[in-house]
Amino acid sequence: IIKKEGYEDKITILEGFSSDITLPGGEKADFAVAEIVGSIASEEGAYATISDAHERLVKKPNDPRSWIPSRIQTYAAPASYSLHNLFRPPAFDWSKLDGEPVRFNCRDE
Repeated sequence: IIKKEGYEDKITILEGFSSDITLPGGEKADFAVAEIVGSIASEEGAYATISDAHERLVKKPNDPRSWIPSRIQTYAAPASYSLHNLFRPPAFDWSKLDGEPVRFNCRDE
């Protein structure tokens, strides 16, 4: 796409692990695109990888416009709730779940 659109003199794609890449001519990149975020923000070594790229690869590492994504955050993480066996009938008939996961509403309403 880059060549087709005529940007090959402006955009260079380097594929591989950022920790293994050395930029041509020792230059730093104007912009970095990363796909290292898993189910939670710190998964897949995101902190170490971004820290390394921050130090070695990007001209303006403190400028959020130099990164995609510019920010990652985990708002919620998967968890299991093992106390469901404490709730016994007649309060709830657990057989109705038919093996489906249990979801609880933790908000005060």
